[in-house]
Amino acid sequence: MTMARMSLYLVLSLFAGAILVNTIVQDPGYLLMTWGDWQAETSVWLALSALLLAYIVIGLLLRVVRSTLRVPKALHRWLGLRSVRGAHRRADKGFAAFFEGRWDVAEKALRKAGPADEQTLLHPLYAALAAARRGQTERALALLDQAETDAAAPLSLVVMARAECHLAAMAPDRAEQALDQLSSAERALPRAKALQAEFAYAQRDWQRLIELLPDLRRGRVVPEHQAAAWEREAWLAALSETGDSTSTALSLWKRAPDSVKSEGQPFWAALVTRLQSEEDWEALQKALQERLEHYCESATLQTMSALPERQAIKMKKSIKRWCEQDAEGRCHAALAHIAQLEGDTEAAGSLWEQAYGRCPSAENTAKWSEWLRDQGEEGQASALEAELLATLRQDR
Repeated sequence: MTMARMSLYLVLSLFAGAILVNTIVQDPGYLLMTWGDWQAETSVWLALSALLLAYIVIGLLLRVVRSTLRVPKALHRWLGLRSVRGAHRRADKGFAAFFEGRWDVAEKALRKAGPADEQTLLHPLYAALAAARRGQTERALALLDQAETDAAAPLSLVVMARAECHLAAMAPDRAEQALDQLSSAERALPRAKALQAEFAYAQRDWQRLIELLPDLRRGRVVPEHQAAAWEREAWLAALSETGDSTSTALSLWKRAPDSVKSEGQPFWAALVTRLQSEEDWEALQKALQERLEHYCESATLQTMSALPERQAIKMKKSIKRWCEQDAEGRCHAALAHIAQLEGDTEAAGSLWEQAYGRCPSAENTAKWSEWLRDQGEEGQASALEAELLATLRQDR
């Protein structure tokens, strides 16, 4: 189909050419052009051919000129692209080095990432932070001052970076001065709250740190293990600062989050020690009963021997509910102590025996041996004591 169409076009072109040639031969036409004393005579067809040729030549010359003028622009664009690509590579290298902890490489790459108009607001900030991580606080502050002067980054970011540098240099007072420049809205930012928490920790402002911890966890701006460590230390320190007021200590305990009051946390042991030292036995007994509703811990059971008789006897029911799970015999030992306070010697002996059977620890062995000796069972008591001494020597 295509070949047939081309053949048709070729035949039509031949016919048109033949007609044109025949017309030119029969009547070439006449054209006279004059300009002052100058004149030219030619045929119409030759004049048209000359005009067409001139148009083609002028078009070719214009294309050559345009191509010649376009070369420097293309070269400039190529060089510019290479410059931008190089700046991007240096920036990527700097940020990667910052993430890897290579502070010297990060600072050098970010400072040389390119001219100011090709840098982002992160370049001066991370260059300063990298210098601070290297211990060069003065250099970091100088970079931040320059960024503030050049308006290369928002003032709030520069202020937060400056506060971080001061905290890293163990200068909390200067960090506080920097943070005071933030507006109330800026102080509510997650990063700003993390810096306020670091400042509160450095100043031992435990109440302020406790107030900030929920926001830090929601914002995830500090690792969970660090938040947990701050939380434990802050609540323990706050408990130690409550003075001689038992009610204040108990109020603090009730306000503490569940993560601090969970099983095995030192805050409970500190509270028990505090109430015991204050000899507020009624408050201690109620606190122990509430604790035994959820957890059965050694810190709780070890307190039984310190309680007065009346309060200790009231703990009997709360302890019994944990006997089935008493792998170490501590519950049975506590109940044996209570039985002795009640004067129930037989029950005490049975419970000491069960405690020893569940866990032949030094304490359970000694108590069981003591009960046997009181009952006149010298032989069995001596055997238990010999076994205990052998175990202690072996452990050494």
